[in-house]
Amino acid sequence: MEKTKVLNFVKVLIFNIVETIIIFLLGKIFNVEINIRIMFMVLFFLTRMIAGNPKHYKKAYQCALWSSLVFLSLYSLSNLELPVIILLTIFTAFISTGRADITDGFQWKGKDTNYADIEEYIKYNSMQTKLIEYEEKLKNQDNLTFLIYKYRFKDKMTFAQISERLDLENPRIVEKLNQIAFSFRIFFGI
Repeated sequence: MEKTKVLNFVKVLIFNIVETIIIFLLGKIFNVEINIRIMFMVLFFLTRMIAGNPKHYKKAYQCALWSSLVFLSLYSLSNLELPVIILLTIFTAFISTGRADITDGFQWKGKDTNYADIEEYIKYNSMQTKLIEYEEKLKNQDNLTFLIYKYRFKDKMTFAQISERLDLENPRIVEKLNQIAFSFRIFFGI
């Protein structure tokens, strides 16, 4: 058991070192000065650590691809003024943590969600005994599913807020919401 943990740690450490070297060398493509490359990397990683909950991918190649694309885009901005570079680097790092829900900044919400019918039903039938019965059944069956239902449909939380509150990744939340939507639509015949 201990050997496996040490081996996994060594693999992750080697991957991170190689990825960092590759990202650092990608700066040569845009002829970015070494001090600017170092500043990009330090600012980006510090911002992610301070903001907390950075996004991670299960597969190493996805992580490497995402990181490379982010830094290539940052390197392409290296001819801007230093304060602008710093702000854009911090902004990019914060967005990549998944904690920044930029859709809350707009009054226009865009198209309806996949759950608009459920939201409307709950809005107009919040005190109906059948809805209360459904919620009780959901709560008794699976508390996590009930909490996701409550946070999404009752408390109107965003995916980012639910993810932070329950410490779940978005795909898991979507999976649970799809189960809720399926059972809700069958239960109420909508």
